[in-house]
Amino acid sequence: MQPIRPLNTRARRAGFSLIELLAVMVILAILMTFLAFRLGALGGVAKQSITETFLQNIGGAANSYEQETGNYPPSSWQSDWGPTPNKTNLGIECLCVALWGKDWNAGMSDDRLDNVDGDEAKKSLTTHGNNDLFELVDDWENPIAYFHRQDYGREDQYTTFDETGEMDVSTVKALKNPKTGNYYNPRTFQLISAGENGLFGDEDDLYNFKLED
Repeated sequence: MQPIRPLNTRARRAGFSLIELLAVMVILAILMTFLAFRLGALGGVAKQSITETFLQNIGGAANSYEQETGNYPPSSWQSDWGPTPNKTNLGIECLCVALWGKDWNAGMSDDRLDNVDGDEAKKSLTTHGNNDLFELVDDWENPIAYFHRQDYGREDQYTTFDETGEMDVSTVKALKNPKTGNYYNPRTFQLISAGENGLFGDEDDLYNFKLED
């Protein structure tokens, strides 16, 4: 008759040793770190693609405005809007006042509206029912810069939040084609997103035009 092994011996051999458990935990940690990195990278790519599409959607609304009124939405404060507010995020705020105006509405969703700098007009200028001066924001929730061609030579201040959540104030200008010296979209307007890092003026900025190499 075969001898019966003690129960504790069978259980010990059927389980994992402490070293084996530690090895499994290390492997899982490495896999989770790799997956988190990959998913984060894919998320950044997705946000970039969504923002680029959104810039085109804003451009379509601005083109419709031009077809209806004869000019693109202004990026300068208009005298009939009352006293000029602070000049931070001014271009995109003027665009929003025009696109959501009481006499003309672009039909765009309100989901991408925010009031990052918290300023207001002295009276209600839009269909929103309040005095807030909203901005259209990118997929990182930072204001998109807007320049009508008449304001291409102007330097604007924009408030954004970088990757660490720190507030940053950038000076933003309409861009010129380095090959020709002319502004991109010379007859229309420029839209610029600060991109993933939330800082204007570097290589991850996004535009409604194609840069020359």
